[in-house]
Amino acid sequence: MSEHNNTAERTDGVVSSVLNDISAGVLTNGNWLKQADLETRYGCSRADARRTLEKLAIKGVVQHIPNRGFYVTKIDEARHKDLVAVRVILETATLEDVINNATSVDVKELRRLAEDFSTLVREGDALQKFNANRAFHSYLTQLCSNKELVKLTLEYRGNLPTTPMVQWRSQDRIERSANEHFEMVQAIEDKDLARLIELTRLHILQPSK
Repeated sequence: MSEHNNTAERTDGVVSSVLNDISAGVLTNGNWLKQADLETRYGCSRADARRTLEKLAIKGVVQHIPNRGFYVTKIDEARHKDLVAVRVILETATLEDVINNATSVDVKELRRLAEDFSTLVREGDALQKFNANRAFHSYLTQLCSNKELVKLTLEYRGNLPTTPMVQWRSQDRIERSANEHFEMVQAIEDKDLARLIELTRLHILQPSK
């Protein structure tokens, strides 16, 4: 493998790690991202840290302020609401294929992933909860036959800046989200598309009631 490919792989690995930490709330809205801190936290070189920050700036996940450095992008409530609305459109667009393609093996695996998340709701830290939630939704989304839609949905979900508020607003909300996973799996097993769409919409929007 060429040195160029090795460099790209290293940088992509750090980008993925930083995105995980932002999405999980480990790095929060407006945090200053110093290259030296990235080197220490992610075990990368100064050059890899710089390339990572530049890639994240292109994605809009971080901002570069001349003469001051890189910061986790600040997203206000209005823009966050718009971004979440787009996520609803993308994820619900995959669901007809999900219903049609899901096998009994897929349903069993989704239930296992839902159980993993439910366990971590009680016992896990923020990053473990984030990763378990992502595993459930990634498996579900990849049941869609339209791979371009799958790619777009997963990339959007991964790049969506959620730092203005925690991913779940309260312990009650995260417990409700865990229960919704099981309800979504049941809707898939029942081939109930309307129910699955409504559950997914509410799951993403997280209304207070």
